[in-house]
Amino acid sequence: MRNLLRMTFVGLLAGLKVLGGLGTAWAEETRLSKDSATANVPALAAAPAAAIRGEMVLARASHDWMSQQIEEPCILPNPKVPGRLIMFYSAVSSSNRVVAAIGKAWADTRDPFRWHQDDANPIFQPAGNGWDSCTIRLDAVLYIPEEDSYYIYYSGTAGSVQDRIGLAICPAGADGYSGVTAAAIARFGTAPVLAPEAAAPFHEEMASQAAVMREWNAAAQCWDWYMYYSYRGKDGTLPGIRLATSRDGKIWTRHFNVDDPRGMGQIFPSTANAYYEWHQIFKVETTYVLCIEVGVEHGARWRPGLAVSTDPVKGWTQLDLDTMLQTKWDGLYDDRTLYHVATPALYLIEGKWYLFVQACGRPANDNYIDGGWEMWGVACDRVIPTRPGCADLYIPGLPTSPAGDTAK
Repeated sequence: MRNLLRMTFVGLLAGLKVLGGLGTAWAEETRLSKDSATANVPALAAAPAAAIRGEMVLARASHDWMSQQIEEPCILPNPKVPGRLIMFYSAVSSSNRVVAAIGKAWADTRDPFRWHQDDANPIFQPAGNGWDSCTIRLDAVLYIPEEDSYYIYYSGTAGSVQDRIGLAICPAGADGYSGVTAAAIARFGTAPVLAPEAAAPFHEEMASQAAVMREWNAAAQCWDWYMYYSYRGKDGTLPGIRLATSRDGKIWTRHFNVDDPRGMGQIFPSTANAYYEWHQIFKVETTYVLCIEVGVEHGARWRPGLAVSTDPVKGWTQLDLDTMLQTKWDGLYDDRTLYHVATPALYLIEGKWYLFVQACGRPANDNYIDGGWEMWGVACDRVIPTRPGCADLYIPGLPTSPAGDTAK
């Protein structure tokens, strides 16, 4: 996950549609396939009968290239094989914690806790030269039907911390999966699609972590693209989220929100002293939702956060940052496995909502950078209201009635 102190979305409308039609029969016991088995998971106490269901779905011990951390789960329905999912994700090796790369895995929609990693991973790596020569991280993946291709947005750098946003394009191929290879993935151009803007009023030194979505504009007969990105600069390190727009997903125009009362140009007023990094954008009914990793008090406790709006450009409201706090995950939370939770993404699969995250136990030195970050899936059975005029959302928790919960 984080490389902040070392200087070091998923905007998928398609991935938010119901990904299958059959209900899933869950086994009572926790299962880990051999694809996600780990040799170093501490023994935990048996979960109570009413525990939230959550499982480690990808484990660091399975491959060296992901032995330090696994992050950024971008999950889509396979466009060619009904009932199949494809996940793009990035990871970091413990042998070189600066360099990250991107891999893929697949799962059946009837069991989204069981993922099968590809033997050829990683399938996308730093370029070796140019602006993204040193390290990359996955931001968002969209399937574009009219091109039969995946658009892969990523953050990269020639230094040690991702500071620009790039685009790579890969044909989906005959089965939507096997053709997604290192040879087939091609970078779009030789420059990033969004670089930091140093000029006023932006004053950016870095731009990264792009959550991307698009919507059909019937009046203009074109696609409207939206990118929600993190930044660093005059306002500090990862102080909030800004917006850029496009008509083709390739040429982007950034926006500065003049209504931000602090003059930072962010889409909503962020929490002071918090880091806003990786995030996902999706839509539920008429409500746009950002699912965001937030490190409060300079990363003292990373957790998933939410923001909602009825307009993709304006009117955003951040919910209370304790709304999805992992310590509320009854029967699942443990200091040894879920102390920090980051890179969160919510997906609707076979009529049920799931949260996919990276998570680690509390490091002995209390530095989250040194955590061993695994990837988890968590069932979302608790429904909460968000704000008047916006849709209710499902988050990790036991079933409740909408009237029984309030998200501030």
